Amino acid sequence: MNSRKEEILHTLEMRKQGMTAVQIAELLNIDRTNASRYLNELAKEQRIVKNPGRPVIYEPLSEEQVHVDNSSAVTFDALVGETGSLKVAIQQAKAAILYPPRGLHTIIFGDTGTGKSLFAECMYQFALKSQTLKKDAPFVSFNCADYAQNPQLLFGHIFGIKKGAYTGANEDSPGLIAKADNGILFLDEIHRLPPEGQEMLFTFIDKGVYRPLGESNKTYEAAVQIIGATTESSENFLTTFNRRIPMSITLPSIKARSLDERYEIITLFIKQEANRLKQKIEVEQDAIIAFMLYQAEGNIGQIKRDLKLVCAKAFLHYRTKQQDSLLVRKEDLSLPVQKGLLMRKDYSEDLKQFLEGKGNLLSFEPGATEVVWSQDPERNMQVYNAIEEKVTTLSDQELNNVDLEQLILGDVDAYFETYVEELTQSTLHKELLPKGIWQLTSELYEVAEERLERKYNEKARFAFALHLQSTIERLKDGHTIIHPDLNNIRKNFKQEFQVALDLSTIIEERCHIEIPFDEIGFISMFLSIQVGQNTALPEKNVEVIVLMHGKQTATSMLETAQELLDTTTGIAFNMSLDMEVQTIYNQLLSYVQQNEAKLTGGILLLTDMGSLNSFGDLIYEETGIRTKAVSMTSTMVVLEALRMVDMGRTLEDIYQNTLLSFKAIVKDEFNLHKKKQKKAVVVTCFTGEGVASKLYERITPVVDKSQTEVIQMQFIEKNAFLQHIDALMAEYDIKAIAGTVEIDYQNIPFFSAYEIFDNERLRVLKQIVNDDIPLEKIGKSLQEALTSVSGVEQLMMQLQQLLHHVEGQMHAVLEPSVDAGIMIHLAFLIDNLRNGGTSRQFDNLTSFQKKYRLECDLLRTSLMPIAKNYQVEFSDDEIAYIVQMIQQNKITSTYPLTQKN
Repeated sequence: MNSRKEEILHTLEMRKQGMTAVQIAELLNIDRTNASRYLNELAKEQRIVKNPGRPVIYEPLSEEQVHVDNSSAVTFDALVGETGSLKVAIQQAKAAILYPPRGLHTIIFGDTGTGKSLFAECMYQFALKSQTLKKDAPFVSFNCADYAQNPQLLFGHIFGIKKGAYTGANEDSPGLIAKADNGILFLDEIHRLPPEGQEMLFTFIDKGVYRPLGESNKTYEAAVQIIGATTESSENFLTTFNRRIPMSITLPSIKARSLDERYEIITLFIKQEANRLKQKIEVEQDAIIAFMLYQAEGNIGQIKRDLKLVCAKAFLHYRTKQQDSLLVRKEDLSLPVQKGLLMRKDYSEDLKQFLEGKGNLLSFEPGATEVVWSQDPERNMQVYNAIEEKVTTLSDQELNNVDLEQLILGDVDAYFETYVEELTQSTLHKELLPKGIWQLTSELYEVAEERLERKYNEKARFAFALHLQSTIERLKDGHTIIHPDLNNIRKNFKQEFQVALDLSTIIEERCHIEIPFDEIGFISMFLSIQVGQNTALPEKNVEVIVLMHGKQTATSMLETAQELLDTTTGIAFNMSLDMEVQTIYNQLLSYVQQNEAKLTGGILLLTDMGSLNSFGDLIYEETGIRTKAVSMTSTMVVLEALRMVDMGRTLEDIYQNTLLSFKAIVKDEFNLHKKKQKKAVVVTCFTGEGVASKLYERITPVVDKSQTEVIQMQFIEKNAFLQHIDALMAEYDIKAIAGTVEIDYQNIPFFSAYEIFDNERLRVLKQIVNDDIPLEKIGKSLQEALTSVSGVEQLMMQLQQLLHHVEGQMHAVLEPSVDAGIMIHLAFLIDNLRNGGTSRQFDNLTSFQKKYRLECDLLRTSLMPIAKNYQVEFSDDEIAYIVQMIQQNKITSTYPLTQKN
């Protein structure tokens, strides 16, 4: 089960009187919408009870409602590798269970997905079978990571809660140790226990006694065998754990498993799905080989998830194409799994014993008795039932000309996202909004998600929250906006418009205003979009490879760019003039193949001339990794490429921008460019006034208004909007677009409304807009004033890099004029120190340093390279002055986001 869902389930079990989604969200410090979603999923899975009425109360299942299927409980005999890779581990486990009088406490080491939880349950089943434990002995499982940041709840779950221990603790609540008495307590991610929890657990291990949270006078006894599991290595694990928990068992990763075991694991999981569906599943031989050979970083757990996904896709194809059986095809596999086929030649002889004589299709019939069901939280039919229901619904609508498979496929992929831990979403932006606006937005989107059967991410909700706030303010001021295309909205977005009507009723009741039809049209448009869905993930960054003729040409060019940008991005290949083309190509191919896992974002190949320019196509053909090549590369082109990679831009975006940079450099060289245009940032929303005005107020302070204009525009229809952009480009150099609808046009960077209220992303926009601060001009103007510094332009470039780095680390955004002022201040300070000058005294230095200790330490560390290069020493007073400049001039929200009364 998803760890967050498990956390919510445990919380409900602790509070048997039931809780609302709001109470769960506040107690666990999570977003209410996510809490509501998980609660509804638990209710659909029949793990909790959802009581009707307002507010909705969710309760844990009573004992008579709980159904546990022990018909196929897993044992050591059923594990793949029982006589192979797991033989020693199983022998250790049995010894730990049988050790008198109550067994040995045990730690199970292993990477994520190696089956630690399953192995712990096998130990429990062995204890029952060997009569070391009674038949009704409990097995209680708990993941310490779920509460690592909330020690109070963690202690309460493990040791129990005494009535009155804290506000809301209205009755005694037994902990997991009490529930596990005379049985086994399995603590997953045991290394995540905070120090206080460790000490309490050690006391229990040593003495067999414990105190519930809030109990000060009485201790309790329990006979519990502790089994812990951790992804930490045994070498790094705390000696205190090793001393108190004598038995340690290490489970092998999938890489350490033989092909025999891997084949057995894969076929076992496919049989599970065949049993689940009561339907034969056929699998192409190439698909089996791919699963046997691909790099499953998440071990057995990842193999299981990937197989579930491809079986669900096969079921979808079976239902929508009316086929006779389920067929898993090679092309249905995810790209990481398909890459396993690249290893086929290396294992050609070993694979014959598994697949020789079996034909192109391997069949798996339902009814296999050896299938392991235990520890499979998705053993229910939820995903297949969802597909069946969707197909039936759409068929009833007689959508004869619609590709049903493509229409439903997104739902299947979304379902399997629950197998992956969700990234924790920042709550920074919610603080910018009045609590009532954000709560109302969450409630509206909960209704919309249920009615429209779709999910909206937090960026979409944030954009709408801004729009909603400005709409309420406008309507209370008597200012309405006419929707210019309302009839088409009602016609093209019928479902969204109907839901928007209902949402407007909720808004009217809560805010005591009347929502006109034109505003309902805008709400409909928000419901029809999903903001920021295609944001590039950092782990898929593009790899820049500089490939040049000459012994050190590529290395020198790359190192120069890296030093200027203070980055380690990029790799260089040098081709000496006596080297064969095939030799350098083989070196490049070998590097790509060895680093394939980290090249999923693609490769940008920067070359100089000749046959090197063709390497991009060859690499793509041989490896399948997207590769773009730019020839006639200069240091400036390398600089631009590295800068955009570090910003997380996509391969196509970087490639197009690099080409534009190259063209700009050529124009500059031959003085062919037109008269310099004024820069512009376009801010847009559906009304042109609501969210756009908020974005305008947020962006204006961070740009030089004498050089850059922030232009508000309305977005109703994409082509019309792009025509307006084209018209503006004749007069302006458009540096960025910010708004509620993502625009990918002319390689202009786009920032969502959500991102503009993130200081880090706002700082990126600021750098894009102000990236041509005239350092050369500043340097020349200071040349005569700085008497003891040579290379003033180089110093100014170093100071600009320093300031950008420090701003990023301090999460500060400064106006361009402040940036320039601090750079000039530092330049004169260095010159003064080199001339033997003294530092100024900073008033109340000690108290300032105490308040801004981290900022002062960060700045001091960042200044070390400059201090070394120019042989100066920056005093604590001067450090404090510069930190003060940054703190006093950093930009926060430029308007009060509060609701008018």
